[in-house]
Amino acid sequence: MDEFVYILYTVGTLLFAGLGAFLIPFGLPGNWMIAAVGLVGPLMGLGWMPLLILTAAAAIAELLELLVATKVTKKAGAGKAGMWGCFVGGILGALFGTPLIPIPILGTLLGSAAGALLGAILFEVLFARQETHKLMNIGMGAFFGVLLGKVLKMAIGGFQVAYWCLLVFGVL
Repeated sequence: MDEFVYILYTVGTLLFAGLGAFLIPFGLPGNWMIAAVGLVGPLMGLGWMPLLILTAAAAIAELLELLVATKVTKKAGAGKAGMWGCFVGGILGALFGTPLIPIPILGTLLGSAAGALLGAILFEVLFARQETHKLMNIGMGAFFGVLLGKVLKMAIGGFQVAYWCLLVFGVL
């Protein structure tokens, strides 16, 4: 392969992977974007294994985020309504939290967690008629579950980008 083409692939995939890593806290499919750079692996002489590893990491990130958020919320006492509220509130909170706290990524993370808290409480009140004294525990469980799930997902995204960098620069 021509050296110029290899450099072009390297720069292009690193930029695309970096964009994917940036999008993860916003609830967008950043881990899957990073995994997609593995499609260029065979063209760069790296084979198909990077694609498999990056795709497996993206799938684990999605599963881990979902499991952590739901398990922590459920352990705090939420029912199905509270877990749905956590999900819906987390998405809405990320959308509205991003412009409210203008610090990059922090506004999205805190907005998502706060939205999950409010959504879990609201859905439990509206649809499950949950007892009032349990609502704050449920909300805090949703808050910390979503926050922990997103942090773990970002950490896996960091692994994916680091793995790709090590591959394309010939360290692995």
